[in-house]
Amino acid sequence: MLHREKGVQGRISRSPLQPVHGDLLVPEAGQGLAGRKRGGGARGRSGKALRVTADSDGVMAQRERCSIVIPTWNAGYLVERCLRSLKDHGAADRAEIVVVDDGSTADTAERTWATCPDAVLVRHDGNRGFAAACNTGVSRASHEVVVLLNNDVVATGPFLDPLLSHFRDDRVFAVNPRVYQAGDGRPGGGLVRGAMHCGLLRLRWAERESLREGRALTLYANGAAMAVSRSKYLALGGFDTLYAPFYSEDLDLSYRAYLRGWTVLYEPESRLTHEHGATIATRHGRAFIDRVSARNRILFVWRNVRDLRYLVSHVLWMMARFLGAVLKGDLTFPRALMDAARLVDGVRTRRRSDPDPVATDREILGSTSGWAGRES
Repeated sequence: MLHREKGVQGRISRSPLQPVHGDLLVPEAGQGLAGRKRGGGARGRSGKALRVTADSDGVMAQRERCSIVIPTWNAGYLVERCLRSLKDHGAADRAEIVVVDDGSTADTAERTWATCPDAVLVRHDGNRGFAAACNTGVSRASHEVVVLLNNDVVATGPFLDPLLSHFRDDRVFAVNPRVYQAGDGRPGGGLVRGAMHCGLLRLRWAERESLREGRALTLYANGAAMAVSRSKYLALGGFDTLYAPFYSEDLDLSYRAYLRGWTVLYEPESRLTHEHGATIATRHGRAFIDRVSARNRILFVWRNVRDLRYLVSHVLWMMARFLGAVLKGDLTFPRALMDAARLVDGVRTRRRSDPDPVATDREILGSTSGWAGRES
């Protein structure tokens, strides 16, 4: 039997994020972890961010533990599998577990507590999407380091220590583990390189480089499995719902962190397995997924890129691609471009409210790509 914890609704929204209107549920038999004190506000320094530095002293007490946030929607069996893997490999014993139920109609709460009785469950009244669910979870989390895990991620061994050690450096915003695809074991996330190409940001997995280099700067932390500084996450406003319903929120967030002078690291000693797209593919067709993906690649440039040469190239290439797609009768890209155009007011508002960047686009891409950020 479930009941709402009195006085919790509204109390979990003290952050730069939009107010959280979800209900925090606790199991009838216990109090869980709902009463723990949260971490403080942003303490990030800008400094010289575009390099990996040695750990500093003075680790905050909150960083000795962490919170693990798992957003989910109508996939109680995936949450149960994820939680069991966390328990099997010791992560659940040293972390606060926060499950955000994004308006499910299924048995998420029962499966969560049957597997992890001390878990905190925050429930949205309706489905708000991945970004909003993650933002709610981080806002509710008690510790300075928060590990975000998709419900279709599975721990195959101890993975927390390599991630947490990097947050002794105040310039670190996020750390990306090595993520393998379920089934075939291929790398599905980790060290990511990027460069502007044909007017858009082109991404490249660099698994061979990661085996040689070990820990390194990566362009972004994959939202499926990433550790973040809670205070910096909140200072950035969290995942931007502009990209709803899915894709590119993690790239956007990491890039905005770089613009603030913070860094994103890849830690290959931390390893997880991800069944990529297990939830999205059950809700949407391939054509819709491709359209959203194309729209969000365009929105990323409009939202973040400031280099004049990159922007001029973007405009020219978008015109060429639009015309070429129409002539071929493939309307996916033209529709994606029109979808992005409908959100231009939101993009403009966000850019106006951004602080002056500490790093340039070329510095960010040059530091994380090996391609020197050159247009090709």
